[in-house]
Amino acid sequence: MAIPARQRWVVYAIVLLLALTAVRWAGGQDRAEPRATAAYQAERSERPAREGSATGNAEAAPAVRLDQLERRAAAAPAGDPFQAHSWEPALAVVRRNLPPPPPQAPPLPFTYLGKMVDGEETTVFLAASDRNYVARPGDTLDGRYRVEKIEEDGLALTYLPLGTKQVLPFAATPAPASAAPKPRGKATRPAADDEDDDE
Repeated sequence: MAIPARQRWVVYAIVLLLALTAVRWAGGQDRAEPRATAAYQAERSERPAREGSATGNAEAAPAVRLDQLERRAAAAPAGDPFQAHSWEPALAVVRRNLPPPPPQAPPLPFTYLGKMVDGEETTVFLAASDRNYVARPGDTLDGRYRVEKIEEDGLALTYLPLGTKQVLPFAATPAPASAAPKPRGKATRPAADDEDDDE
């Protein structure tokens, strides 16, 4: 859509008028700025003169004489940081101050060999180093262990010097051969001759 020539000249005139107004306004701003800047600088130059007279020449501070300061001696290092150090003396002091641990019973020296059940009486056979023992409830073994009772899965003992109860578990006995599971394999059918024989 074309704009008629008359309307085009009206648009040009409005744009020109706006441009002239903007230039005139900007020129007025430029003239106002130097006045404000000059007033600010004049006030700044007057301020030190007023403050100097009011404080009695505070800018004249005494000079510091650096040549009269004492020189400090460098502190000697406390020790060689790379020197080997042992914590054993400190650990010895800590160990000395700790209370001794409570006494404990030694591990059981016996090995389970087997047991025999005769009616209501059960007898357990044990071995320790080069000796064999027969244990029944109430027996004392090696002068240090008393047999308290015989259970299905273990032997209850008391370590006499400390009165500590201990249990010697029985070794798991192997399952009888009849109870062992049969190996899996292919099922075999009887031969035809076997069937004939049965008839």
